[in-house]
Amino acid sequence: MRSYTLKLFWWFWLTAAVAVVASHMIGKLAEEEQFRNRGETLREIAALYGEKAVSILDRSGSGAALDYVTGLQRTIRITGFLFDENGKEMFGQPVPDYIRAILAEARKKNGPAGSFERGRPLFAVPLESRPGYIFAGALPNLFRERTSAATFYRLFTAVLAAAFLSWILAVRLTRPLKGLGKTMRKFAAGALDAREERAARRKDDIGALARDFNAMAARIEELLKGQRRLLADVSHELRSPLTRLGVALELARRHIPEEASGEYERMENELARMNTLIGSLLQLSRLDALDRPENRQTMDLSALLGEIAEDGEFEGAPHGRGVSADILPGVSYSGDPALLRSAVENLVRNALRYSPEGETVDVSLALQDGKVRILVEDRGPGVPDEELEHIFTPFHRVEQARERTLPDEGCGLGLAIAGRAAALHGGTVTARNRPEGGLAVEILLPEDRPEKD
Repeated sequence: MRSYTLKLFWWFWLTAAVAVVASHMIGKLAEEEQFRNRGETLREIAALYGEKAVSILDRSGSGAALDYVTGLQRTIRITGFLFDENGKEMFGQPVPDYIRAILAEARKKNGPAGSFERGRPLFAVPLESRPGYIFAGALPNLFRERTSAATFYRLFTAVLAAAFLSWILAVRLTRPLKGLGKTMRKFAAGALDAREERAARRKDDIGALARDFNAMAARIEELLKGQRRLLADVSHELRSPLTRLGVALELARRHIPEEASGEYERMENELARMNTLIGSLLQLSRLDALDRPENRQTMDLSALLGEIAEDGEFEGAPHGRGVSADILPGVSYSGDPALLRSAVENLVRNALRYSPEGETVDVSLALQDGKVRILVEDRGPGVPDEELEHIFTPFHRVEQARERTLPDEGCGLGLAIAGRAAALHGGTVTARNRPEGGLAVEILLPEDRPEKD
């Protein structure tokens, strides 16, 4: 049982039910104890009934006396037996063994005797009006008699009331925690301005927890926004000097000897990599500042992926790598074409970068459970399972287990950009290792956006 509300409910209800039943039992036991302690009074009452039975026997005979004794059984549930001095039952009734036992005890004591049989008080009292005669029997057990259907219904009603109150209490205790959990999930999903205001107004421990979360969230938001601003500002400031450096290199190349052209080419390549890195940083910073695609429009997603596959085939051909496309035709989607192109291109280029020579990268588009599914698979070395959830983090690298097979080293931002682009469209990006080897990266876009022509 995973729900904290249900756990609290069961514990509260069990505690209340045990308390109700225990209280009832303790009360009944106290009543029975009092009943046991009133044995002398009960024997005196029994002696009065015995004297009455003897009186009727003397006046009207054994038949009338038997009617009186059986009447006691019917009306007040007292079972009675009248014994003479020889131990003979005067009315011819069958006598249980426990009655003969209490009778023997009374004769032995030469006085009244009492005990209990299955909770029923037993009595045997000598009769003053007829020496040697003893009236014996069993009184009703008030404790047992009161444990009736009405008592059961009262207990059942009390337990049901306890269940109702326990559920209300459990819901009231867990509702602010659920609200706080929902806010935490929004914050974890990227809504850095998410705060739990309602629970924070409480004066208890839950309110303190909500206020601590709000303070933590505000600090994290401040740090992350500062980091993003720093990356964006640094990237923007580097763009201009790098552009001037590129122009200067191009001008200098015209005046260098032929034997130095290799060094200048290396500098130009490194300059191009820096420009690519800065462009990716600026793009990621821009995406982080958005909460929805900037340029949403209906596009032919099938045609877009076909173009990306063709471009990937062109880029991989010089290095002996290809791109295979299995694209469902006629799938349209409302989104940002440039953003989705960038996301899928980054996945394809990343797959080409790690694919062995002579292998093919598979790109597919399908509709799955009402969602658009874009899948990019390579046949490279894959990624350690413990790293799969981290590869969409900016600058995260898994160099030890996944070595590049192309000279392009990338900048560690392509998967992060792909993940952010999918999130802006309300989708997800996941990665898994293929059983036959290689990495499969899947983009799932929500079902309320795509349409099939």
